[in-house]
Amino acid sequence: MFPNRNTLFYARGGAMTDLLDQLYRLQTRIRFVQESERRRDTVPEDLVEVDREFQEKVQAVAALKARLAEAAVEKRKAESELADLKEKLKKYQTQLRSVQSSREYSAALNEIDGVEKLIRGTEDRFLELEEEIEKASGELSEREETLPAETEQHEERMKDWRAEQRDINEQLAGAREEIARLEAEIPPRDRAEFRRLIDKKHGLAVAVVIGGSCSACHVKVRPAAMQILKQGREIVYCDSCKRILYYELQSS
Repeated sequence: MFPNRNTLFYARGGAMTDLLDQLYRLQTRIRFVQESERRRDTVPEDLVEVDREFQEKVQAVAALKARLAEAAVEKRKAESELADLKEKLKKYQTQLRSVQSSREYSAALNEIDGVEKLIRGTEDRFLELEEEIEKASGELSEREETLPAETEQHEERMKDWRAEQRDINEQLAGAREEIARLEAEIPPRDRAEFRRLIDKKHGLAVAVVIGGSCSACHVKVRPAAMQILKQGREIVYCDSCKRILYYELQSS
């Protein structure tokens, strides 16, 4: 039910009260950091659509640039293949003039026909890539021309949230400093036990007693446990949820 003198979180009188105060304050600061980070990183509902539309425009510009780079590589490859095929065609045409039998002549014509088909296909692909590059380049120019103004408009609409994010970051810096200070002041074994509890209890290791009940699970704290809590002699755990109980005069 209660830890004895050999367990973690044991001290006498004011020392235990101070430790409880530190643990409770540490928990509130940790929870503040978690909630503040969530608020900082979550776009407000009224700005979600605004941000989505802007991000789509930014991504469209990036996608066009990427596709243009790919198309340029494909075009150079097609151009190189076309040059090779034309050289091959010249070779077969030269060979055609020197054949000495109808069989060789027919074979050379088949080779020439096959290469000419490849040339036509490669030329078609080359022209398609040229058209795609021209179209994509025009669209990219239009988007890049309007993007600065759209970015400025987006930032104007987001500026209040950006300011709030900066404020939150300042608050987070102060909270993290306090967390580091508190953890340095708490004995290592007690700190490790607190961290174990806060991980196991989903961020709530210390529960305030409100109206004589554990605020986490709402189970009534027994009178004997309440007496020990008020005296601040040792840590008391909730019989139900096994969290550390924290008593404040104003909360009960």
